[in-house]
Amino acid sequence: MCKLNETEQLEAVKKVLEEMQQAEDIINNWNASWLEQLLDAYSLPLHCEIGEYDVREAEKKYAPRYKLANAIYSEESIGVPLTIEILKVNDSLSAKRDIPITCEFGRINWYGMYSHKAERKFSFYNNGNIEFSKDVTKKLTKQHPKKISYKTMFNVLSSNFSVDITESQLISQTKRTCKDDTFTLSMQDNLIFIKFNDIQIIRDLNSSGKMIRIEKKYDKYAHNSNSSIQFEVVLNSDDSLEKGNVEVLTHKGNGKVNGTFRFGFNRQKGVYGKFYSRKGVKIDLINAPKLLAIANNLLLPSGETTNSSQLIISDFALLTQKKIANNLSKKVISFDNYDFDIAVINIAEKRVIEMVKCIRGELPLPGLIERIESCLNLIDTYANSQTDNINGNKKLVLE
Repeated sequence: MCKLNETEQLEAVKKVLEEMQQAEDIINNWNASWLEQLLDAYSLPLHCEIGEYDVREAEKKYAPRYKLANAIYSEESIGVPLTIEILKVNDSLSAKRDIPITCEFGRINWYGMYSHKAERKFSFYNNGNIEFSKDVTKKLTKQHPKKISYKTMFNVLSSNFSVDITESQLISQTKRTCKDDTFTLSMQDNLIFIKFNDIQIIRDLNSSGKMIRIEKKYDKYAHNSNSSIQFEVVLNSDDSLEKGNVEVLTHKGNGKVNGTFRFGFNRQKGVYGKFYSRKGVKIDLINAPKLLAIANNLLLPSGETTNSSQLIISDFALLTQKKIANNLSKKVISFDNYDFDIAVINIAEKRVIEMVKCIRGELPLPGLIERIESCLNLIDTYANSQTDNINGNKKLVLE
């Protein structure tokens, strides 16, 4: 967030303190207890007049109430503080004791909020940011094979927020192996970000279009794969394809890139496919069907995979390569009548929304809930307009 002027700082602090009071009322109804810690300190006397040793000793005396490192090393104002307290500090040089020092704090943490199966934490900032997290500490068992933890953040001066959820599921009791799925819903200005594992959907509220991104990083320990993949498509407001590309990088054993396959389509270039060697030699895949076959093998799903992102990439890649293979005699391959199945993307989006709704009722921050509700309403409005446009078709064809 950009730097706030004084009026904005005052408004941010006012609203953060209001959220703190509402959160306190809610968690008091849980009969929960917690510790409070003050951070992001500012005090010119602590910075200029009192030695670091004495400040550290004061910090120990009040522990764990204060973190004073920022006051020691910085004389820059923190702006409008969330709270101001007076500390009694000794000065070894003058031998004075219990000197009253005014200290401002721009951040307040609540922590140590334990239940029999989880820990919850809050962080309140004077710039308007508020963070809340729940970490399920209970071990997975056959009787309780699933747990859901999450981290959230929002800003009181905007509609911006983020919710990051991890669902852990016990796969094997004997081997103690688990599977983690990650879900993200966030809003930044006029963009909504929805992410399920490595599938990211970005909705643009200005244009009503959306972008799909998938990134699979190179894993040197995955002996059955020596590639990394970056995938991106842009959809119009009616979910028809505007442009898209997939880039496959093959790697040597030391992780260095050995060669790059890049293919896709857009309205200007039509459908295209290129290979770039490690030395920078560019080969048009239209003239190299053998290289096209290699790319195909790198992108095909292994076995009967149910990995959503791999299915999306392979579906897109096979469609693109089929276009290239069927038009090897043409210099420019038409963009027309390009099919792309968005069913898997819609399923991923639905799973994220359902997971957010699942945890929404236990969030102790009314401001965060308000932002989530507003975002979900925008998504519903968009989905309803899409239903009217596609008339129930699962596949869309760009004419």
